[in-house]
Formats: sequence, structure tokens, C-alpha cells
Amino acid sequence: MATNCDFSRSSLLKEQYQRDMELIAVALQEESQDEREERLSLVARSWSLTSACFYAQLENSETPVHTPVALGRP
Repeated sequence: MATNCDFSRSSLLKEQYQRDMELIAVALQEESQDEREERLSLVARSWSLTSACFYAQLENSETPVHTPVALGRP
């Protein structure tokens, strides 16, 4: 269940992401073509990992906890 705290955190993460992307854009303009391609490759790889971790945490926080039940025949 989402709360105001969750929305506030999401907003802060979005703002931080935008600031980081602006810094990256400036840095990319100052790099050589080889450096730019290497960096873009690193960003692409790290983004997929970051997304996977974020969504895994999101799923875990929204999923009710179930206690495993052993099923067997008497």
C-alpha cells in the first residue's frame, strides 16, 4: 500500500535522477568519442541492474508475506 512517504521518496529519487542525468550529459559533451561510447555502455549495463533491483524491492514491499505450509499425506 502506498503512503505519502512513498510518494515523497519517489519524487526525491526522480529529482536526484534528473540531476545525475544532467551531470552525465555535460560530462559526455566533454569526452572523446571513445570515452563517450565506453561510458554509455557502462550506463546501459548499470541501468538494467538498477532497474532490476528497484523493481525487486518494490515487489517485495508490496507483496504480503506468506508462511510456507508443508503439504503431505498422513
